[in-house]
Amino acid sequence: MHQYLLIEKVKLMQVVKKIGRYSICENRGALYLRWWNRFLKKTESQRLDAGNLIEAESQAKELIRVIAEPTEPIAATSGLDPTFGEVWLSYEQVKRSKLSPARFKLLENRRDLYYRPFLWTSRMSEMGPALTEFVKFLRGHRYSRRRGKVEGGAGDTPLHPNTIQDIVQAAHACVDNAYSSGLSRYPAPRFPDVHGTTAPHERDPKGRYVSVEEIGALIDVCSRPHILDLLLLEIGTGARISHIGNLKVDQVYLDLGVIDLLGAGVQTNKRKPIAPISGPMHSILDRLVGASKSGYLLEVGGKKAIQSRNYTQVIQRLVTRSGIDNSGSSKVNWYSIRRTLADRLDEWVSSAAISSVMGHFNISRQERERILGSPMSMVYKTRKLGPILEVADALNAHWWPAIQPHTRIALTSTDAATKAQTADPLMPAEVSERKICVKSKRFSLLI
Repeated sequence: MHQYLLIEKVKLMQVVKKIGRYSICENRGALYLRWWNRFLKKTESQRLDAGNLIEAESQAKELIRVIAEPTEPIAATSGLDPTFGEVWLSYEQVKRSKLSPARFKLLENRRDLYYRPFLWTSRMSEMGPALTEFVKFLRGHRYSRRRGKVEGGAGDTPLHPNTIQDIVQAAHACVDNAYSSGLSRYPAPRFPDVHGTTAPHERDPKGRYVSVEEIGALIDVCSRPHILDLLLLEIGTGARISHIGNLKVDQVYLDLGVIDLLGAGVQTNKRKPIAPISGPMHSILDRLVGASKSGYLLEVGGKKAIQSRNYTQVIQRLVTRSGIDNSGSSKVNWYSIRRTLADRLDEWVSSAAISSVMGHFNISRQERERILGSPMSMVYKTRKLGPILEVADALNAHWWPAIQPHTRIALTSTDAATKAQTADPLMPAEVSERKICVKSKRFSLLI
C-alpha cells in the first residue's frame, strides 16, 4: 500500500524543465523545484510562487544559489585551483545570512559591475597580482552621479579610495573563504595597497550645521503631514533617519516618555539608543499610535510611508523649498540635524547623557527589557532612564523654545505627565538630581 502511494506521488510530480541536477516540476497546477540531497539521501522540493514557467525559472535560479553545494560551480579540471567565479557562490552563501538585504544587494551589484568583468576567470594561484591590477582597474573607472551607474569612461567622477578599498576587501575575503572552506589550496595573498584612503576622523562631515532659523524654515515648508511628523521626530531625537522612518507602535512608551529605537526582537550590530520624547513629540506619537494600521508609525494609505531610498529626496526637496543656502561643499541633510542637536546638547547636559541618546555606546537587549518591560514601579524605571529624561528636560527648556520663534507650527508639549515623571516622590528634591554612571561604555545603573 505504501509503495503504491509513493508511486502515485512521484507520478504527480511531472518534470517541466531541467536546470543541471535540479528540476522544475508541476504538481496539481503548482510549480516546484526538486533536487536530490546526497547528504540526507532523499529528494527535496520547494514550492515556487510563480504563475508561469518564465517566472518559475527565474525563481528557481535564485533558489539554487541558496541551496547549491559550494563545490557545484567548480569544474572537475580546476581541482584545488578554481577561478574566482567558481568560488564566488560559496562566499555569497556565507554573506547572505550575515548582511542586511540592502548590503547584500550592494554585493550583488558589485559582483556584476566589478568582479565579473575583471576577476571572474582569475585562478586562486594568481590572486596576488590579480588584486593589484584590480585596484588599477577600479581607479580607472568613472561614474555619473546623475544616473548612479558606474561605467568605465562614461562618467566624470572617480571612485573614492575608501570605496575602492571596500570593493577589494570583499574580493580578498572571497579568496580567504575559498581557502578556509577547503575549495582552494591557496591562502589569500597580502592585501594590495590602496593609496588615498582616509580614517573617519579625517573625512569631511556628512552635513553642515544648521541654525534654528533654518530648522524653522524646514518645518514651515512641510506640505504633507507624514513628512512634518518625520521631520519633528528627527529634530526631537537626532536619531539616524532610517530609525525614525522604520518606527513601529510597540517601540513607543508614552507612559515613560521614551522611544526604544531598537524595537522588539530586532537583531542588529547598529547601536540604536533609547530616545526621549519632548516638545510636540508626545502629541504626535499619541496620534500616530492610535491611527496606525500596519504597525508602522508613519503611514500613507495604511502602509509604510517612506522607503529607505526616498529619505535623501525628502530632505533635498525641503531644503530647496525653504530657500536655505546649500551652495557650499558641505550640504544640509538629515545628518545636519543630528550633528547640530548633539552639539547644542553639549551646552546643557553631560557627555554621558548625550551618548545615551545618540547611540554612542550600546544598551544591551537584556537591559532594555529590564528597564522598559519590567513590572517594577514607575519610580524604578524613571531612575534607570535618568540620563534620557535629563535630555528631555533640556530639550523642553532650551531646544524647542529656540526653534519656536522661527516657525508657524506650535512646538509646545501637551503632555503634563512628562514633568510629573521627572520627580522622585521617595527622595527629597535636593537629592533627586539624576546622576550618570557609564561603566565599560555601557548603559548602567544610574542612582
